[in-house]
Amino acid sequence: MGVKYKRETKLPRPSVHGTGASVPIPQEEDVRALLAKGKTKPAVELAREIHKRCGWPESEALLVDAYAARIRSLVKTGLKEEAKALLGLVRERYSSAAARLADVGVLVSASSGNLEELLRPLNDPALLPEIRRAIEDVIKSQVCDLSALAECRSLSADHPLRTAAAALLRAFAAVTAGPAEESALVLPEVSHRGPLASWKILVRAIAYFYQQDDEACERCLGIIDPHSAPARLIPALRTMLRTSADKRLAPAAESLVSQVCGSRVSFRRALQALDAAFETRVQEKILTEIQRAMTACDLAYPGLLERLRQHISVRALELDLPTRKVRAALGGASLKNAYFWRLYARSVESSREPIEPIICAQWEQFRRHAVAEGWFRENSPEAAALYLHMAERLLELPGELLESLSSKFAEHFSGFRAFYEDQPPVIREVEAKYKKVDYYFLSPSHLFERACTMDPHREAFEQWLNWARQECDGRAADYVAECWHRALPLNSQPLLYLMESAEKRGALNKATAFLAEAQKLDAVNPEVRRAALRLLVAQTGRHLRQSKPHLAEQDVAALEALPQAQLADRPAFVVALRWASAVMGGDAELASRFFAQIGRLLGSSAAAILLCENAGAFGGLARADFDRHVPQVSLDPPESLVRATARVCVLGDDVGVPFTIPTAWHARLWQELANAHGKLESRQVEMLGKAALRTNQKELAYAASAAGLELGADQEARFLLLRARALPEWEFERRDDCIAATVELGRRRRDMSIINEAIELRRGRRNGGFFDWLDSDDWHDFSMTTEQIHAVLQREKHARAFPKDRPARLQVPFRETVFLDDPELENDDEPSALDDTNQLVPEMGQPRGKRPKRVHRDLPGQGDLF
Repeated sequence: MGVKYKRETKLPRPSVHGTGASVPIPQEEDVRALLAKGKTKPAVELAREIHKRCGWPESEALLVDAYAARIRSLVKTGLKEEAKALLGLVRERYSSAAARLADVGVLVSASSGNLEELLRPLNDPALLPEIRRAIEDVIKSQVCDLSALAECRSLSADHPLRTAAAALLRAFAAVTAGPAEESALVLPEVSHRGPLASWKILVRAIAYFYQQDDEACERCLGIIDPHSAPARLIPALRTMLRTSADKRLAPAAESLVSQVCGSRVSFRRALQALDAAFETRVQEKILTEIQRAMTACDLAYPGLLERLRQHISVRALELDLPTRKVRAALGGASLKNAYFWRLYARSVESSREPIEPIICAQWEQFRRHAVAEGWFRENSPEAAALYLHMAERLLELPGELLESLSSKFAEHFSGFRAFYEDQPPVIREVEAKYKKVDYYFLSPSHLFERACTMDPHREAFEQWLNWARQECDGRAADYVAECWHRALPLNSQPLLYLMESAEKRGALNKATAFLAEAQKLDAVNPEVRRAALRLLVAQTGRHLRQSKPHLAEQDVAALEALPQAQLADRPAFVVALRWASAVMGGDAELASRFFAQIGRLLGSSAAAILLCENAGAFGGLARADFDRHVPQVSLDPPESLVRATARVCVLGDDVGVPFTIPTAWHARLWQELANAHGKLESRQVEMLGKAALRTNQKELAYAASAAGLELGADQEARFLLLRARALPEWEFERRDDCIAATVELGRRRRDMSIINEAIELRRGRRNGGFFDWLDSDDWHDFSMTTEQIHAVLQREKHARAFPKDRPARLQVPFRETVFLDDPELENDDEPSALDDTNQLVPEMGQPRGKRPKRVHRDLPGQGDLF
């Protein structure tokens, strides 16, 4: 190998244009390409052939570079002796090798493990920068023993590397022995640009780890040089931070994590395996993993052993696993204390099963143990909150179904005696204290009353009153309002309800007394002011119906004195009352003047006619009296009739008088509504639709809902509810979808009034004869996703025509719910109310169209309690 090539065998070195400039080496790109692919041996052979032909300094440099890559490859594969021999041979043969192989020489020296030989050149002040940089790179990436570096005799005692290594050793001892002072982490001896800079950051990361400052620790780990030796500890430290390993660690790292964290990682993995076993629902696998999890918990967190036993017990109850086998796998029965019963009740609530009274029985067990264990007192606000929660769960059941389930539950429920086997005496004493079962938790009334007695506040009484108004008779609701007034005498809301209730019963004197009391408390309250107006209007109507025009005149005078009676179109209603009084007194001329005044105030003779007709009906006038005293005038042009009617309907709602619309106006109003396209205000459309429903004009109400749905997102909930009321009885699926979407939109916009209206409509429908045969699994189906709400809205917005023909499949009392997977409307062979263009289906025998999608919904989740 030491033979020299003869000069005459080498190619002459060409020049460019006679200037002596060198030209590219032949096939140099091929050599570089082989080196880039890691094919060092073929690259060396090709570079040797090139240098044999050329013999140029450039070809020799190329060959030395190829040898350098080959030597690095040998070191990397562990052939240290071969790499050392080849390095010596290349240095001997080629004059340019000394400078080009300086860093490779450092690498070979480091591979031998002789730290003193590696560091000795650093004592030379004239050391080439390339060699110094190569040595520092090796120190940064390969030196892991700081003590060996601090005691290296080939360096002077005061060498910066030895000083920095010694300082790092002291810092390591400080951060791993206990809380370290900030001064111990400064480490001015370690340069942030030196080869040991990453060690300095690692020391800080370890200090933050023991200080439980995970964010700072992670920040330090993120700035450690990934090519440095300390970077090998990053996966282990991150595993300690998360107590779980995203990737499998090296054996040394696993050992380190186990020594530092104990068995936390093993415990986390045992829990993950247990969760996976529960998902399989395979009994034997679950029992095996329960035993492993309990053993791992005992090693890692013995203080959490009982809590884990309770959680596993509840999961096992969900799957109906054999109690004795689960108890054996757990190493004993779980404590049935307050924590267990709360966990059990929340687990049942979060399941997708229908609500059952057993949930309230579980919450009652929790209450008993929580009081005994000192979580809260017997008559505390916390207990009141629990009673309210139990009542809310029961309210998800319709009244008749709740009554039936409660009766069956009380008949067959024998308590939770089986749960108290193998329990300590302190737990059994709590259960033994309640010898007789009190089924108060099956009655929303009892639950509300207990909650409001213990912690009286407006929200609790509102829930109680809303339930009483929907499920009970008027006397029960009055009792709730009276309790509310006694508990919170400064709140005007119960007085307003009592006033309204007395007014409906015709007890206007009582209503007036309640109103006077409410005015003393809060005279500027808009609800109180509006109640005063409505009550005085009701009193005026009673005097008119009693044929006492002189008293009615006094009432009207009092109305005119009210500031709130002068707002909006209310003055027109006051004049309409005077018109009714004049008609009753037989003064045709005065009645005519009043009618003309109403027309001027409303700007429409059609509005004047409608207002006078309803005011006359409110005052008890006969139809003949109305026809005799209303001038025969032509109605306004068709384009203004719907606006005039809607304006009067809003006025009727404003003063508390339910107005109706003449049947003769139906066709023109329906036609105008179909072409309204946003010309009316939302409240006008809504009140017009409600007025149409009072006389069962569902087609007109349906058209009003179609016009309202065009107005935008803010009013969609109210017009979905109007659509639900306007649909024919046999469209129960569409009605249920509209009600559920209304409730969900009301929840998101915190509109309790629309929620209460929707729930009251659903409950009222469920208690009716046509819906008695519906299966009981749909009563809870109020929750909807955003996509489902959008689907209902799009379907109803496109279905502008009122469905008239009842499908043949619904003419028998049998429900066949069809859930369509495709978001579009699907074809069906059965008769349908809508065709492809959502128009009414023609006579039988004509082509049938598509059925609207039935939206399938899931139960809502249960949030945290206490």
